[in-house]
Amino acid sequence: MTESYEYNQTHNPLNPRVSFASVASILGLISIALILSVYFSIILGGIAITMAFLSREQNGKLYPQAKRGIIFGLIGLIGGYALMVTSFVTVFTDPEAHRMVNQYSQAISGESFDDMVKEITDNLGISIDLPVESQ
Repeated sequence: MTESYEYNQTHNPLNPRVSFASVASILGLISIALILSVYFSIILGGIAITMAFLSREQNGKLYPQAKRGIIFGLIGLIGGYALMVTSFVTVFTDPEAHRMVNQYSQAISGESFDDMVKEITDNLGISIDLPVESQ
C-alpha cells in the first residue's frame, strides 16, 4: 500500500521546502532567545528570513512555518540592532557607563576606551565629543 502525503502540504515531512521552512522558524526562535548576545541574534535572524523566503513554492506561496520564520527572524534582527544602538548611545551619553567601559577596557587591553576612540577619530579625521567623567 502506497501512502500519499498530498493531503497536508504544510506538514509533509517528505517535502524539502517544508523542512527548510521549519528550520527557518526554529532559527528565528533561537535568534529571539539569543537577543542579548547581539551578534548571534542578528546573524541567525538574517539566516532565518533568507531561508524562509527560499522555501517558497513555485507559485510564490509561503508555508506557515516560513511566515513564522520571517516574523521571528525580524524580531531577532530588529531586537539585536536596537540593543546595539542603545548600547552605543548609552556609552557615549552616560558618564557612569562611559567610566565603566573605560575601566573594563583598561583592565582587558591595557588601553582606555577614550584612547582607542581618539586613535580611531584621529585616523579618520573626525571628532567625537566623549562624556566628561564625574569624579
